[in-house]
Amino acid sequence: GTADAVRQFIWVFEDPRNKNIEHVLILSGDQLYRMDYMDLVQRHMDTRADITVSCVPVDDSRASDFGLMKIDKVGRIVHFSEKPKGSVLDAMKVDTTIPGLSPYEAKNFPYIASMGVYAFRTEILLNLLRWRYPTSNDFGSEIIPSAVNEYNVQAYLFKDYWEDIGT
Repeated sequence: GTADAVRQFIWVFEDPRNKNIEHVLILSGDQLYRMDYMDLVQRHMDTRADITVSCVPVDDSRASDFGLMKIDKVGRIVHFSEKPKGSVLDAMKVDTTIPGLSPYEAKNFPYIASMGVYAFRTEILLNLLRWRYPTSNDFGSEIIPSAVNEYNVQAYLFKDYWEDIGT
């Protein structure tokens, strides 16, 4: 999984030459999109987030295919559910005007889905991978759902073209 792949390269983050790197951006390789990562990083810094999850608005027809998140009034992720179904899916609807959709857009896109693109404070990432979740393999299904209860995990809404091309 994605977390295990990053864990294999912890040595890069712990190398003395990289000791001043305060934040790490983790990208997924099975998506097609064009993002200015500085916007994501700026949101991460402005909110003093430990973790920022890049997300996209989705409609009812696609919602159960993705990790969905609920946010509070300031965009902090308070719940994360990987590919929910049934009543759990219905419970994941949010007011998508909070992260910036118009009321019309929000009516059509009542869910916020993870893109699998993350910004982490380096020390938090290392703590999660090495000590808190040393056997977890995936950010979306294992680490992020638990991290929202312990850390400042923020949502960054990406409103441009995005398509998941993974299998």
